[in-house]
Amino acid sequence: MRKVWAVIRREFVERVRSKWFLISTVLGPVFMISVTVLPSLLATRSGRVNHIVLVDEGGGTLGERLRTQLVGSGRFAVQLVAAGADRGNAVRDSLTDRVRTEALDGFLTISPATLESGMAEYRGRNVSSLRDMGMMEVALRQSVVTERLTRRGVDPGVVQEAQRGIDLKTLRVTKQGATGESGMVTFFLGYGVGLVLYMIILIYGINVMRSVLEEKQTRIIEVLVSSLRPFQLMLGKVIGVGGVGLFQFGIWTLTGYLMVHFRAQILGAFHVPMDQVSAFSFPVISATLLSVIGAYFLLGYLLYAALFAVVGATVTADSEAQQAQQPVMMLLVFSLIVSFAALNDPSGQLAVVTSMIPFSSPIIMPVRVATSDVPTSQLALSLAIAATTVLLVVWLSARVYRIGILMYGKRPNVKELWRWARQD
Repeated sequence: MRKVWAVIRREFVERVRSKWFLISTVLGPVFMISVTVLPSLLATRSGRVNHIVLVDEGGGTLGERLRTQLVGSGRFAVQLVAAGADRGNAVRDSLTDRVRTEALDGFLTISPATLESGMAEYRGRNVSSLRDMGMMEVALRQSVVTERLTRRGVDPGVVQEAQRGIDLKTLRVTKQGATGESGMVTFFLGYGVGLVLYMIILIYGINVMRSVLEEKQTRIIEVLVSSLRPFQLMLGKVIGVGGVGLFQFGIWTLTGYLMVHFRAQILGAFHVPMDQVSAFSFPVISATLLSVIGAYFLLGYLLYAALFAVVGATVTADSEAQQAQQPVMMLLVFSLIVSFAALNDPSGQLAVVTSMIPFSSPIIMPVRVATSDVPTSQLALSLAIAATTVLLVVWLSARVYRIGILMYGKRPNVKELWRWARQD
């Protein structure tokens, strides 16, 4: 055990002291702050006003009604120009020149056909702004509908009142009763849990592979196995690198807790209005959820780290490692893809089945627990299957690892790997 501890200490200390660890540890909280603050800052900034010309080729009251709607949105400064059908082409050519010379942001053309078919045309320097184009389309739709109703003698105010929007408030209900979590908050909690687990397992699993490959390329591995058994070396690497992952995850968790606790002060420092600060809703992360995340992180990491260690032991070059790791990575990518189905239907057949499969359960089951009440029997069965699979995979991986770390040359195929695993 003393030899294993020496490997654990070496792997842990070397990675914690590296620049990569420091940078990634700092970037985690920076990313959290950015995700929290930037949307509020962007929401408080209206952006620049678009100076446009509204060309009305049909006359009537539609042009003035649309101009009022566009100006009321706060995103447009509108000049109304009346142009008959005979002058339409000349006016559009003139305005196109103004747009080309940046004297104008764009121009919107409406005609008698707009009331009949709803067709209109906008030409501008920037038509990729989904927000501005969406506001323009909404203003046009409302103006056309109001004009049609008015011409048919229907009071537009009555129709607008009947079409008044509905605000549906969704709250999650657990076995303990109704919670204050909205559907959107619950969704992002589950999405965040799945994504973080995927990234940590993948990053630190690949770190194990890189460590094995580097020592194999420099022939240090031959010196190490002369003083300790291959299983001890693999176990030390897996635990050491996993300890780094837990340490970094702990820092991020503490940072997230402090951000939630002091969110008013943090958002206030960026001059975010207090009404928006109070509008922020954060999910309730229970001790059960934290325990499930921790348990599945350990099981998932041990499972995939053992597989990545075998990949590193069976190759001799970086190019070979990139190809050999693809099957292992595809298992993780598949889990992440299925997690979206689990978010939409945590109790669905696909989510339940994949939460029992040990290669996908480290991501799927925490997502289900974060978004719904999972029966205790399913959780216990999933943990038992995952733990049993981890023991089996680690045992097989260790048998392949002990031979692979000293093998050079051609990469072994599946048949040879199975022969290595059976060899005494």
